[in-house]
Amino acid sequence: MSHRAQPIRRRKAATVAGFLALAFVSLSGCSNPGAVTCDEYAAQSRTEKSATQKGLLEAHDLEPNAMGNALGVSQAINSYCGMTGIKDKEAAKKNGSNPLDKAVDWSAKQW
Repeated sequence: MSHRAQPIRRRKAATVAGFLALAFVSLSGCSNPGAVTCDEYAAQSRTEKSATQKGLLEAHDLEPNAMGNALGVSQAINSYCGMTGIKDKEAAKKNGSNPLDKAVDWSAKQW
């Protein structure tokens, strides 16, 4: 192996390691959707918000495809975070640093 090949391999290894670390951090944020704060939720796209809502329902053993559950969790989060739910990536007007798990009384099994 030439001397030139060693730095290239190190850069490739560092790039792969960096990518894997970034992927891990991204995936680890998804492991607990209830820990997402209102500010983080507000900054999400509609697709991301939908995935967060679905994850919350699943984490609490609620059927995510039931219309009542989907609407209920969406309305509860919007109310708790002070959002209209109409805009994509709107600012949370209240409870910005609080987790979404506090937005809902999870003792009910459906809306």
